[in-house]
Amino acid sequence: MSVVTKSDTAPSSLPAAHAQSDGRLRTLDLRVTGHPLDPDNTGSIIKPAELVDAVEISALNRSELVLYNQLLAHAWNDIAPGKIYRIRKSVLRGTHDSNDRLHESFDRLMSAFAKVRYRDANTGKSLTMRINLLGPNTEEDCDDGYFTYTFHPTLLTLLEHSQTWAKLKSEIIYLLRSKYSLRLYEMIERRINMHAQSETFSVEDFRAVLGVPKNKLPRFADLNKHCLKPAVEEINQLTDYAVTIAVVKRGRSVEKLVLTWLKKSSEAVQRAAQERQQSRIGRSARRKGTVEVIL
Repeated sequence: MSVVTKSDTAPSSLPAAHAQSDGRLRTLDLRVTGHPLDPDNTGSIIKPAELVDAVEISALNRSELVLYNQLLAHAWNDIAPGKIYRIRKSVLRGTHDSNDRLHESFDRLMSAFAKVRYRDANTGKSLTMRINLLGPNTEEDCDDGYFTYTFHPTLLTLLEHSQTWAKLKSEIIYLLRSKYSLRLYEMIERRINMHAQSETFSVEDFRAVLGVPKNKLPRFADLNKHCLKPAVEEINQLTDYAVTIAVVKRGRSVEKLVLTWLKKSSEAVQRAAQERQQSRIGRSARRKGTVEVIL
């Protein structure tokens, strides 16, 4: 097994990606750019569609999803079966002084299973793979020690055929406060350059892609109030996209959800950029058009 020694910050941009013989880019040929592990800086994270659309068997929370994106970004420009990556825990814990949250997140990621749907390159058949999101890893016990990790080789073999991806803005990932907002943002970035501007889901499938546990928010009214509406509002406030989720009913029951996405006007994009520069304090009030008075 070869060992890759990497710096504690995200890798810089490498030469431009190249096309395959059929003229299409592979997801693995794209490059992470900027400084996506630094919340105070800007950068891009490449996430294959297979991972964006993965259904969590072991539900993850927001901080664990962010951590997984960080680990993926740190390894991405050298990612390959058999390689080992390491990064200082201080880079991953952000503004937290303690590693306690990291310990729990490492444990959760190590035990996390997901269902990854893909099309077999040889037969063309649709398949579902159940696999660990993270491979074997080790952690140095000291506070500023290294976390050394791998990805499952079968997962990486699958990603060699990936030709669809989301190009995530790291500064937006750190600003989104909800797991469902983060998952919805990944879904939009994975679809934004498609010819279609909408997609229809069953309620069950949409819950699965957003990572809503089966025993949580079983009534659609609660799902809409605590998951869908807050996620859409946060996406519309902070990103360059205008997103809606419409319901299709059969009688009184919600049967389908229609996700629609559009790129905002230049003025709206500027307003979103300005909002991203403002303090998180008061953001909810600005989103709702109210004013918070601090006494």
